[in-house]
Amino acid sequence: MATLVFKLKHVPDEEAHEIKQLLIDHEISFYETTAGRWQVSLSGLWVKDKAQAQQALELIQEDQDARSKEMIEPSLKDYLCGYLEHTKQNPIESLFTLVAIVLVIGLSIFPFAL
Repeated sequence: MATLVFKLKHVPDEEAHEIKQLLIDHEISFYETTAGRWQVSLSGLWVKDKAQAQQALELIQEDQDARSKEMIEPSLKDYLCGYLEHTKQNPIESLFTLVAIVLVIGLSIFPFAL
């Protein structure tokens, strides 16, 4: 039975490509699954051989450790810029979210305002 060695959900394409290249460089045979049309399946990299799966897990863990050391903690400015970018890309969703927040806060405070 195949072993899942790396989940691809929410992974940037660049990182996924580097992980695949890492497995290819170490001659580990793997196959990739997608989440499918409705995103209900598990997208990931799978290895059939147990020994190769263990080796792949160790290599991927080393790579992830190196990535975590290079990672920069996002600042408040980064979060704000990301939110504004999301708002520009999805204005209707952002508007409905803002209306929902105001509605929930209003309904929460209304009984105490009387």
